[in-house]
Amino acid sequence: MRLAVFFAGLLATVRGYVPLNYTGPKIEEVELNKNSPYAPVVQMHGMGDFAMNPLGMLPFKRMISKRLDGAYVKNAQIGSNPIADMSNGFLMNMDDQIEYFLKIVQNDTHLSKGFNAIGYSQGNLVIRGYIERYNDPPVFNHVSIHGPMMGVASLPQCNITDSEICKAVDEILVGHAVYDEFVQKHLAQANYYRDPMKLDTYRAKGMFLNDINNEKTGVKPNELYKTNYMKLTKLALVKAMGDTMVWPNDSEWFGFFRDNSTTVKINGKDEMGPWETEDWFGIKDMIDAKKVEYHTTPGNHLQFPTSFLDEMVDTYFKGPFPPQN
Repeated sequence: MRLAVFFAGLLATVRGYVPLNYTGPKIEEVELNKNSPYAPVVQMHGMGDFAMNPLGMLPFKRMISKRLDGAYVKNAQIGSNPIADMSNGFLMNMDDQIEYFLKIVQNDTHLSKGFNAIGYSQGNLVIRGYIERYNDPPVFNHVSIHGPMMGVASLPQCNITDSEICKAVDEILVGHAVYDEFVQKHLAQANYYRDPMKLDTYRAKGMFLNDINNEKTGVKPNELYKTNYMKLTKLALVKAMGDTMVWPNDSEWFGFFRDNSTTVKINGKDEMGPWETEDWFGIKDMIDAKKVEYHTTPGNHLQFPTSFLDEMVDTYFKGPFPPQN
């Protein structure tokens, strides 16, 4: 039964897979410029995508490097090959993905003095987890494009308040299984499923998000998470206003639903949740220090013009390297 529910949940998750899609002019490989004045950059893709994707991640890599005068740009590959990289976005739990990411950046000499990071969708939780738990080498600036930073409360493209079918599927496939130990260990998306109606279960049985949020039942908050998160120079949070993948899309601004509600939202910027006001993991200190900046894109999940990426690169990745604190 557990396997049946697991694979049903996996299929429901896969149906929402959205890879990056580059639509600009062809960009040739950019020669590495060791004298570039800018910090290296690490890109972390979202679920169902892969580092070597010639239609998205690779042209974005070239585009960023060209924008930064030939700076080193690394696409993090979670696995030994593209197929493994794509499947691990679903089947490798988030804790293990962070450990893999850690090895990638620590074994790359280009990154030894630190780097800027840009994530897409789920990839931002990998970056956030790495920063809080390790941050060695350090991340200077993190641009989070459509990242479910406070988790999700439904399957992709399935708003349970708008559809009775989605509500039923969500209750059967997710509500009774998502916090099962087997599912938590083998389905990445289950690790950041934060059910506002079952917060006690999520905090007691979930893996990953409840930990980096410092809200895990019976576990003392980890002060290192706060300390490391505050080391960021800037955190840019980008919300897709028409997002049907991340529900609620307020999660992309560290917002979410009020406890015990799937209708009353906290947007994370104009109204803060207790994770911010009580500073569970350092986000309130960052906001007070004006390290957090908010942006929007008008379309759906991971739909944005290349000019927007140019804007993010120019704003957050063109500072002096190493950064002047």
